[in-house]
Amino acid sequence: MSVNVAFYAPLKSPYHHIPSGDREIARLMMRALRLAGYKVDLISDVISYQKRPSPELYEKRRAAVGEEEQRIASLWQAQPASRPDLWFTYHPYCKSPDWLGPPLCQRFGIPYVTAEACRTHQGQDSDWSAGRAAVQSGVQMARANFVLKNTDWIYLKSFMPSMDTAVRIPPFLDLASQPEHPTHEDRVDFAVDRPLLLAAGMMRPGAKSESYWQLAKALTALGNRDWNLIIAGDGPERQVVESQFAFLAPDRVMFLGSVEHEKMFTLMDQADVFVWPGIGEAIGQVYLEAQSRGLPVVAMETAGVPLVVSDQVGGILTAEGDTDAYCRAIGQLLEEPDLLAKLSKTAPDYVRKNHDVEAVAATFRSVLGPIVQG
Repeated sequence: MSVNVAFYAPLKSPYHHIPSGDREIARLMMRALRLAGYKVDLISDVISYQKRPSPELYEKRRAAVGEEEQRIASLWQAQPASRPDLWFTYHPYCKSPDWLGPPLCQRFGIPYVTAEACRTHQGQDSDWSAGRAAVQSGVQMARANFVLKNTDWIYLKSFMPSMDTAVRIPPFLDLASQPEHPTHEDRVDFAVDRPLLLAAGMMRPGAKSESYWQLAKALTALGNRDWNLIIAGDGPERQVVESQFAFLAPDRVMFLGSVEHEKMFTLMDQADVFVWPGIGEAIGQVYLEAQSRGLPVVAMETAGVPLVVSDQVGGILTAEGDTDAYCRAIGQLLEEPDLLAKLSKTAPDYVRKNHDVEAVAATFRSVLGPIVQG
């Protein structure tokens, strides 16, 4: 029996042209569903996301979703065979509620499922109350809610009468889809060959800017030790970020801007240490990717980072905000080749055993199978 799944990401389409962790996780969710044996199609590109509270933008987004709902409903009425067997929404939260799936699923009797439903802690509660209410309503009607983070589990528990529909899954990668060997034409060469540090993150205000600032402070404290730095990322704060690393000679640092996902693996294969503090990282998919390539990471024990980095296994974790400890950890890996070699070996094993897509696909199959059959 062929099972058709309608996939929807109200925050950002998995086919969006700008790389991000959210886009990659959405793609991984689709991959896991396909590995579970389902036919998966993106049902819509319409988004409900708004970065900051704005009544005008809220109404604009709400109207666009309403038009899309009517379009899909008309299609399903005219062509009943086009209706999916299951609806799967990835990452509905206060800033990007799912206004599309619940009404269509209720109207046409389609099972509704969510993954990584969560809430924001930014701003005042009243700023996002309407979006939060929509998310909570959708979660409560869902036949299954897949949870990646403990903070999200606690959130769901705060309003759900029962956690019977909540299912934990780990953050994960599709190791089989990664390129096996570096693509040499994508390598980055410096005038002087030194140990190579790699950082990657979007250059935007808030937590990302804080991570860049912490990294710049730590690397400044490293002094004149021998290393080069590559920074992959772009955004409205790029000029500020570049100024924070102005203490480095131009031949020791490269700003690559936005880097395509596939090309990041070449950079990871070339680098010696992945340095990204990870302030506010909900999951930190890039840490899993780095470790899977044998690239040890140095990160702060903050937010969702410990979900994907095991201290002294895939890298070194330091206390959040402790720039001196972060600096020492980077220095330790630069100065202790035996430790670096050990972590380079244990990091991929850790990811393979704990965070591969195959295990999540099996969970999807066992949870969603009875729902679809029912």
